[in-house]
Amino acid sequence: MATATQKAAPITERPEYLRERLKALPETPGVYLMRDAQGRVIYAGKALSLRNRVPNYFQASSVLPEHIAAMVARVYEFEVITTATEKEALVLEQTMIKRHRPRFNIRLRDDKNYLYIKLPLNEDFPRVTLVRRPANDGARYWGPYTHAIALRTTLKTVRRVIPYRSCKDSEFALGRPCFYYHLNLCSAPCAGFINREDYHEQLNQVASFLDGRSDHVARRLKEQMQAAADKLEYEAAARYRDRLDAMERMAERQKVLAMGRYDQDLFGLARADGQGSVRVFSVREGRLSGSENFDLVGLDKEQSDADILNAFVSQYYVNATHIPKEVFVPAALPDRELIEQWLTERRGSNVTVRVPQRGKQRELLQQAAANAQETMRQLRIKLDYDADRTASTLPVRIECYDISNIQGKYPVGSMVVFEDGRPKPAHYRHFRIKTVQGANDFAMLQEVLRRRFSRHARSEEGIPEEPSFSHLPDLVLIDGGKGQLSAAREVMETMGLSSVSTFGLAKEQEELFRPGQSEPIRLPIDSEALFLVQRVRDEAHRFAITFHRVVRKKDAFVSVLDGITGLGPVRRRALLRQFGSIDNIRNATVEELMAVKGITRPVAVAIKEML
Repeated sequence: MATATQKAAPITERPEYLRERLKALPETPGVYLMRDAQGRVIYAGKALSLRNRVPNYFQASSVLPEHIAAMVARVYEFEVITTATEKEALVLEQTMIKRHRPRFNIRLRDDKNYLYIKLPLNEDFPRVTLVRRPANDGARYWGPYTHAIALRTTLKTVRRVIPYRSCKDSEFALGRPCFYYHLNLCSAPCAGFINREDYHEQLNQVASFLDGRSDHVARRLKEQMQAAADKLEYEAAARYRDRLDAMERMAERQKVLAMGRYDQDLFGLARADGQGSVRVFSVREGRLSGSENFDLVGLDKEQSDADILNAFVSQYYVNATHIPKEVFVPAALPDRELIEQWLTERRGSNVTVRVPQRGKQRELLQQAAANAQETMRQLRIKLDYDADRTASTLPVRIECYDISNIQGKYPVGSMVVFEDGRPKPAHYRHFRIKTVQGANDFAMLQEVLRRRFSRHARSEEGIPEEPSFSHLPDLVLIDGGKGQLSAAREVMETMGLSSVSTFGLAKEQEELFRPGQSEPIRLPIDSEALFLVQRVRDEAHRFAITFHRVVRKKDAFVSVLDGITGLGPVRRRALLRQFGSIDNIRNATVEELMAVKGITRPVAVAIKEML
């Protein structure tokens, strides 16, 4: 892939330059990123020829589709990345969509919450775990899975058939069997009750089952049962018999389709009101071995089913851990040949993408679409219920966020927490803004929310986190109006937290703004509810201002004393602790300065001269 990129000047300020730059675009394949005035990527696309494709967006809005015109109206600049081939551009486009979550692209909802099964077969005695993201670490992965409860239930069932360790390495190092061994759910490699070779044989059976090859596992269990019986090891033979019975019962629940022995994926689509749902059926060796549902956002009524499926299939296989021989879709994909080439390269053998006109595959696609439609209907019922419940119940945990800076300098954010109507200072947190340059309160607020809820996602993955981040709020309150609320909701929806109630509280008229409603909520001036949200908002503001002053004071202190030889960060902090302010240091004598640990006479003299 070529690394050359081109970045645009602001379109609204330099239209003449823009026209020249569009003419200068290369005729090579590549990816283009459209950015808004805050620098956020709002659309990512690929092109066989960047010169032929990108200028088409900047025509008169009357000749553009409505959703494209709405996107272009927000474009402030654009960037292009050239690639060697259109296939590379396809892969890079999906990577950019996953990284930036552009609001005008069709994209998977909440894909950070999908689960993967991880099996590190490159270790001596590995354990099977669930992770949020596959890594290039030599382990085997299966996924993505969208339903955590169903996945964990499946693994528990597999473990009853093929025992494996689930303990942490620290527990494994104790070298004694735990109660899972006595429940026949673990073969206790920690205590040496099974050697490495036999343990890996068990894990290979787990891998075969997860691959959809239950017949292979059953055949191997029969062989082991017979071998144990031949050696007169009847207890071992009985264990293999019980596992074989359980495996065959599991296999019976997998629908036999008699569609050949090829691995196949089938995609069914349902859509309504700007949202979509895709059901993926996984067929492995002629059996329906898996069914997962994925929600889509960013859909527009003008987009065809083929365009939506094209975007979904491309994104799905970026992170899919298994590439089948055949892919079946209900509509011809615009990039079919390109996707086939890419999947063939990933699989290492030929992959076809087809639209079945009749037969079992056509029936399965219709069944998948019906499942997707039902899932979307059930989700809408749940969302309506959650909205009604939220409106009629009081939030237990309220989090409020505020930003403080002086024209972009010393920017900080605050998070305060109230539980049961009372402040919980132990869960308050400060944030120093790291990624935003200049006075952009919206982007600063988004950084704070991203960092806060990323910490929550880590706790969901089992990574220890502070209690302040491991809890989800019932209500998020933003200090600001519609703009701040919109910025906050964009982050929360991207991170899979759209169900968390969020309001903006504007200072001028003390109005509450709710997503999707243009008219503000005006609480009675003497109501307890107004008093509570004002108190929460004022506490967030106070906490942000206090921290901002501390940061400004420290930065000013550092800048004034910066460059004095022998006065590093540790001694600067010691001076600040001793004297409290620059004025007090300025008024101190050389001897008083020397009383601070580490401050020698030359350094003290230099401080006096500097001040």
